[in-house]
Amino acid sequence: MRWAFSEVPIVKRLMRTRWLQFGLTACTLGVFVLAVLAGLFGTPAGNHNFGIVFVWIVWWALLMLMQVPFLGRLWCGICPIPAPGEWLQRRTLVQPRPGGRLYTLHKKWPRFLKNIWAQNFGFLGVAFFSAVILTSQLVTGLVLLGFIVLSIITSVLFERRTFCRYLCPIGGFIGLYSQAAPIEVRVKDQAVCLSHKEKTCYTGSDEGYGCPWLNFPGALEANTFCGMCTECLKTCPKDNVALYIRRPHCGPDADPGASPGRGL
Repeated sequence: MRWAFSEVPIVKRLMRTRWLQFGLTACTLGVFVLAVLAGLFGTPAGNHNFGIVFVWIVWWALLMLMQVPFLGRLWCGICPIPAPGEWLQRRTLVQPRPGGRLYTLHKKWPRFLKNIWAQNFGFLGVAFFSAVILTSQLVTGLVLLGFIVLSIITSVLFERRTFCRYLCPIGGFIGLYSQAAPIEVRVKDQAVCLSHKEKTCYTGSDEGYGCPWLNFPGALEANTFCGMCTECLKTCPKDNVALYIRRPHCGPDADPGASPGRGL
């Protein structure tokens, strides 16, 4: 049992406008920059350093206690880390470029790394060195700065949000537990997707970009790799994608014909 929350007229208008997501992302990016600066140049007293307190106490607690259990991967849609790289790819901040064109070298991510192992090892590395990261403001600043630099590099070299899909250590953790969240982005009718030959939700169009997470929305059956950026809601000419509120559960949707969001 589920309800298409995005079908409420005012919600649909908000989700189709690009200014809402841009505004929220810009705000989180501003806070992220402050956290990096506080880490690099702020006080070494951990309980007085904005970077350590905000990132590892406030943000992490909110993420684990509220964001993931109730909103799934919605944080990924406004995460500041991939934003500069994505804006560099698009050469624009808000309005899409004609045909959803991206400026990148279009390198393909290695096939043997198309899994969550890199994310798992990254999360393990952060956890293993957590005693240093959580107590040293300089290390916190360098780690946060390293994330955003790596995201920009992968945006220049590879297609779309390769960093988010295959490298982000926090994203891998969120993706696992977001399967139980009572919110999801899914198509309304898979038959409509099958009959639509252009597949603009994956390839992009004048209305927007192809799925940044390299998913084909018509095949999504789990939240694991859906960043909930709602780009597919903007690019689908059939109005066949919606944000659903569902009964909390674990595992994929009950659709034996679907796959876990694979690309075309």
